[in-house]
Amino acid sequence: MVSMNRSCDNNGKVPLCLCTLCQHQVAGDDGCAVKIVNKSFECVLCFGILDPEYISQVAKAVEKKLEDEPYDATACTLALSLPISQVLRDTIIRRSRTDLTGILLPVPCKIRIVDSYLPKLRESSKMRFALATELKLNITFENNEFIDYDTRFLLQYFPEDFKPDRKRKFDESSPYTKVKVERILGRINEDIAKEFTLSSPTRFCSFSISFEREPVFLAGRYCKYSRFLPQSPWSFEDKTAPKEPGNSVSEKICDSMKFKFGASEARFIASGREDIDVRMLGDGRPFAVELRNCHFIKSLEGKHHLVTLRQLQNEINKDCDIRINGLARITNEEIDQFRIGEEKRKVYVAYCYSTVPIHDELLEDAVRKIPTEILQKTPIRVLKRRALLDRRRSIYSMEFLRLDNYHFLVRLETQAGTYVKEFVHGDFGRTRPSLADILNISQGGVDILELDVEKVDFDWPPTNLRIRVFKE
Repeated sequence: MVSMNRSCDNNGKVPLCLCTLCQHQVAGDDGCAVKIVNKSFECVLCFGILDPEYISQVAKAVEKKLEDEPYDATACTLALSLPISQVLRDTIIRRSRTDLTGILLPVPCKIRIVDSYLPKLRESSKMRFALATELKLNITFENNEFIDYDTRFLLQYFPEDFKPDRKRKFDESSPYTKVKVERILGRINEDIAKEFTLSSPTRFCSFSISFEREPVFLAGRYCKYSRFLPQSPWSFEDKTAPKEPGNSVSEKICDSMKFKFGASEARFIASGREDIDVRMLGDGRPFAVELRNCHFIKSLEGKHHLVTLRQLQNEINKDCDIRINGLARITNEEIDQFRIGEEKRKVYVAYCYSTVPIHDELLEDAVRKIPTEILQKTPIRVLKRRALLDRRRSIYSMEFLRLDNYHFLVRLETQAGTYVKEFVHGDFGRTRPSLADILNISQGGVDILELDVEKVDFDWPPTNLRIRVFKE
């Protein structure tokens, strides 16, 4: 870096190394000691970010970004992130120099930069810029030339704020962060500011550009007809499933949505989950999908979004293993209703086998014992990922259909969180009473051959959804 010349003018002031724009807008044309820099990036105030050619370079990069990754938006919000050192020097200069008389002196440097960039960005992006739009343009400027000096200076005057955190003894990151610097800016007085040595940068700031769009939330219910399809590609039960891409409920749903709306990422949220070998029947399991940074959402605006969602639903339902219904667009706040859904009831149908003969009177006696409460220790099959707990769960109703002397179907309505497989076979005595206990089978056992979820009693998507007009 180039240190500032410490020689003073006739008034005893050290000249500020500024670009012509900062000299005019902040220092003023008269009364302030200023040295006009040869290269705009040597300006100790704006770091050359206000250089017209540099602004054009950034604007062209924005234009190229949109050419490569277009959005169907017409409005955008600009978010600029300036170098930490520049933010600090803006305060240092204002506190140490009482001779500044520029017409834009009261205006923060960041506001001056935003105003300088907007015309070029409008031209290159073909968008209007406003506050609180769905699409945000992030431009981050970086300059790390002064980190060491700035850190030493701030440690000298604000040691408690910038000393390394002892709890992070293995973290080598610098204590010099924008959050910490912004926290102490108001405590930098004139005396402290005058001790700061201003040095000129030796190069233009590097910059990065990204666009970020507010998430889109879609909700519906899914049915699963395969006993070889996991809900997500990373579930513990997936060991027996083929590992080809798209071999999960979440991928089959989310991949189509990502492609349709050009989303960079999709997060699948379900109200519970069924095991890989369990089918989800009836009207399906409630789910929602958070689509992040969508590039194309015009088709989801206005009442036309109903047509778009119907087409998307039909496209997903071409897969024979799953089917979705009730697809709707919802808000972020409505996602919270999944928490309420934790208290839902579920209806199951289990195909069971008894090691001893069963008869109708035995089944009728069992029905008379319902409703009942059971106590379940965490099942052995999930101990690797679940805490060892005793869980009390309710069985609300039960009905049987005897198929032969050893096979029967049982339909039961249970409290959410009931491990139905373990309720049927007892899990080596970890569930009490088990179905065998309720059937008074003491000299044999009952096992489950197949299990289906018939109903998840949960209002989703919310039935009180009115026809909305979603706008950008």
